[in-house]
Amino acid sequence: MDVVVVTGSAGLVGGEAVRALASRFDLVVGVDNGMRRYLFGPAGSVADNLADVERIPNYRHHRMDVRDESALTALFGEYGSDVRLVVHTAGQPSDEWAADRPVVDLKVNAVGTMNVLEAVRRHCPSAVVVLTSTTKVYGDVSDSLPLVETDTRWEIDPAHPFHEHGIDESIRLGGNRTFAGVSKLAADLAAQSYAGLLGLRVGVFRCGSVTGARHAGVEQNGFLSHLVRSAVRGATFPVIGHGGKQVRDVLDARDLVEMFWQFYLEPRPGEVYHAGGGRERSTSILELIARYEHLTGQEVPFEHVPEHRFADVRCWITDTRKFRHDYPAWQPAHDLSDILRSVHEHWVDADMTGVDDLSDSTATP
Repeated sequence: MDVVVVTGSAGLVGGEAVRALASRFDLVVGVDNGMRRYLFGPAGSVADNLADVERIPNYRHHRMDVRDESALTALFGEYGSDVRLVVHTAGQPSDEWAADRPVVDLKVNAVGTMNVLEAVRRHCPSAVVVLTSTTKVYGDVSDSLPLVETDTRWEIDPAHPFHEHGIDESIRLGGNRTFAGVSKLAADLAAQSYAGLLGLRVGVFRCGSVTGARHAGVEQNGFLSHLVRSAVRGATFPVIGHGGKQVRDVLDARDLVEMFWQFYLEPRPGEVYHAGGGRERSTSILELIARYEHLTGQEVPFEHVPEHRFADVRCWITDTRKFRHDYPAWQPAHDLSDILRSVHEHWVDADMTGVDDLSDSTATP
């Protein structure tokens, strides 16, 4: 029997991994403790996503915390060498939340990842492991690049090598870093060491802004989904810092999962890849508001908050050429307008059906 284990299986990326991989494996084992609702309140609940993946016949859900080493060890022991792939997406993503609870954040992101890797080492050492890391590991080092301010965005200077394709894996680790960036970096480096020292077949994906129709975006995490959700409900969207000119590139979670699949088919242990939408899917907040209003005819009420968040960079555009060189079959299938439409349609439907208020689930800190 071929088994895939997905941690964070009720979340955005985890849920899309379950959907994409269910037809490719005999059994999908999901691990999620519903912590996102604890982190962000009812607006962050992923109960509707969990309800959807639980309808998949070969999905088996385990309400489990990745900090619980004994529970993870028992779970992996149950399936043993049948586990072919582990997609580790569980984690704490909020910089603001981590600043208030840095020890808990470290335990979730770093220790939780170590627990998963140890369980793999003990029970299914031949399995391929995918770690969803983040570009937050770089801190605000990209703000040291030469940047140019335009009417609607911050941009990398056209004379700089990173301008045309974005920022590649050669950028240094440094600068100011949030606690969430610290804990994610610890997990990232640990995964590389498990590959280099212990021979696990681990790949690290440093993700930029990943979103999708089922993203439970909130102010602290998931700006595109939160913007659309606010617009659909007529709520004021806060544009925090940099005059709304800060730039991110956006990748649909379904395209990210396809990267994972390509890596699984031909793993390169210990490699670190940037995962993002690239220049073609880059946008500032101001540009995103204008694009959304043009696509939907719906006004986005917003207000400027002058002070930017700690280590919130002015411009990040992801260069994925390293991955595309190693895995030429992969290309992102969804452009920025596609993503906006799908997110808009989801929140319109959720607002009409009340799906957004589905859960009263809780998780412990």
